[in-house]
Amino acid sequence: MRNKKRYYRKFNLDVPRETVEKIVAEYAGDPEKYSHSPLAGPYTPPDTDELVGKTLAFRGEEKNYDFRFTALNEVWFKEEGEAEKRCFCNVKTLDHEVYFVNFLVPGYATSRQITLIPDMKSGCATVVDAKVGTEYSNIDVDRDFYFGRLEGDFAGGELHGFTTELLGKSIIWEYSPKIIKIKHIYNCDIYYTYQNLTAMGTWMATNPADYVKIRDGLYLFSFVEERQVGIQAIFLIDLARMHDIGCFYGCSGGPLPRARPWGVGGDSGPPT
Repeated sequence: MRNKKRYYRKFNLDVPRETVEKIVAEYAGDPEKYSHSPLAGPYTPPDTDELVGKTLAFRGEEKNYDFRFTALNEVWFKEEGEAEKRCFCNVKTLDHEVYFVNFLVPGYATSRQITLIPDMKSGCATVVDAKVGTEYSNIDVDRDFYFGRLEGDFAGGELHGFTTELLGKSIIWEYSPKIIKIKHIYNCDIYYTYQNLTAMGTWMATNPADYVKIRDGLYLFSFVEERQVGIQAIFLIDLARMHDIGCFYGCSGGPLPRARPWGVGGDSGPPT
């Protein structure tokens, strides 16, 4: 007899690059269409203007980026050899020292997203530079992690870097009383497993993941749904508060190819 408690879920297939470009062209110029997360709820903090008027100069071993914040949802982004670009951004924080900055960079046919995690006390920072499309898939998100320091007068400290400190832990996150609960199982240094508790039943999946230590008790956790719809998720997890802020990025929504970009806005929630 078949176990009816197990939720049947078939993996989505890849789509042509032209489909991705069409999706990006439709949504890229309108933040109202792409900047809202499907998991946003009552626990989501509002965007903060605490970085407005500041310019953060990120200097890493491989990359240099400049971020000039001019309004609540506006940042001017510059990288070496390129012109400065005006971007719609989301900026959120839990402790008013470490920030989650997220935005799309205009001018890319298959999209590009930058996530900046600056620690305004130590001056250490992480940049995640992501795009839609890998050598294996047109719809999967590819990304690079860069660790560096901010120019200026800061306390200093150890650079952010990959970590195994979350391994062996699991948390059931609740993003809203009306949204499904999701159990994250941090079980491998390059993968993680999650359990989706839906009204139709339960299903589980394992996906590539990366773990970055920002400071004691504060971690950047990111994964790509490689064998599903290829989206990237990034969460800044505060274990002391048992709270997170983060975003999803990629082309999704299904059924493909009627896909859409996921929101780049922050979403957060305490575990149950």
